Amino acid sequence: MKIKMLKKFIGQYIIVGLFVFFLVFSIITGFIFQINKIIEYKNQIAQINNQIEDTKDEISKLKKISKDDDLEDVARDKLGMIKSNEIIYLDSSERGN
Repeated sequence: MKIKMLKKFIGQYIIVGLFVFFLVFSIITGFIFQINKIIEYKNQIAQINNQIEDTKDEISKLKKISKDDDLEDVARDKLGMIKSNEIIYLDSSERGN
């Protein structure tokens, strides 16, 4: 009698076991995914903080420029600005073609 009852419920045990296995597997996979995302976000935050520090350093350097000539040199060299009455000539041999 006991064997018949065991045979009767073994299919249900298998289905419940598979469901529990799938549930545990899904939870573990979700945790791993979330941990990877947290690590990725922390790396992005560190990169952005480094960029902020570099930008702050550059701003402090630019604030130290007091002479108009120095400011003009920065505008010409780094920003590529020109005066309104200037004509720019480009040498095609310097472009590296």
